[in-house]
Amino acid sequence: MIGYDGHKRINGTKIHAVVTEQSLPVYVTISAAREHEGRKLIPMMESIGITGKGRSGRPRRRPGTLYADTKYDMPLNRFYLARKHIASQIKDSPGKKKRPGRPRLFDEHAYGRIRSSVERLNAWIKAFRRVATRYGRLPTLYMGFVDLACIVIYLRILQ
Repeated sequence: MIGYDGHKRINGTKIHAVVTEQSLPVYVTISAAREHEGRKLIPMMESIGITGKGRSGRPRRRPGTLYADTKYDMPLNRFYLARKHIASQIKDSPGKKKRPGRPRLFDEHAYGRIRSSVERLNAWIKAFRRVATRYGRLPTLYMGFVDLACIVIYLRILQ
């Protein structure tokens, strides 16, 4: 007998974004809705470049602190961030067992401030009807419209 797993047939697309404190997108990618978000953290971190105000030269490859949602709380992601010497503010999963040893420090106020900037970018991107309702079937076409939305967001900020 073949069982039906309803959770494996999730339709849709998730938008993953690395965002500045001013809600400007640094790196945006998409994935299938059935794919776990935690698998996208390492490829996103490998592809970003951070430039400072008035700085010239090669962009930095790592941020000072990474703020992420509970879905990015995986041992592999924590190991990767520790190896790259990136401080992480990742909220622990609610059902996670307490481990012995020193607990991780978590700044709730700073996390809430950064989380609101991520939600602001999501609202700005979803304001574009073509992105909010995915009409096209090809992921490259959809990603093109997400990139176009990010360009328009940058143009609005620069004006």
